[in-house]
Amino acid sequence: ASVATADSGHSAKTYKASLKPVDPAATTAGVATVRGRSQLVDGKKRNKVTLHVRNLAPDTMYLWPLHEGSCDAPGAPVAGWTYRTQVGANGTLTTNESGNANTKGRSATFNADPAKSYSVNVHVAAPTNGLAAGTIIACGDLKKTKAGGKNKPKSHTH
Repeated sequence: ASVATADSGHSAKTYKASLKPVDPAATTAGVATVRGRSQLVDGKKRNKVTLHVRNLAPDTMYLWPLHEGSCDAPGAPVAGWTYRTQVGANGTLTTNESGNANTKGRSATFNADPAKSYSVNVHVAAPTNGLAAGTIIACGDLKKTKAGGKNKPKSHTH
């Protein structure tokens, strides 16, 4: 019988972001108080990204890709992601009547490059109050979380 071992030193790395409004666009779009959080898990073959956003317009579709670069200097969307719902290469999220939304994406090919930074953006999907479709209204820089040892105690679940 083979012994189960961790995948050759590549343990999953977790990155987290707090999304904040990008002004003046967020204010122009009527979502000056938009907030959110995102988590990226860079595993060996099972990579995932989640996004939770609040204070957007109710019952509205937005776009959200994972980007290379930071909020201050965004690069191209990262290829190879499949989002729960998407248009082209962008994930979509549609808010509920309270202006909140949760969504996720996955990739079998993503490997975070330690020399690069990554961010999650929320864009308006349609022209909004004079903003062009695709304008970024919220962004969060993904930061690597400080991982403990391999035998971390399990956190309790709710």
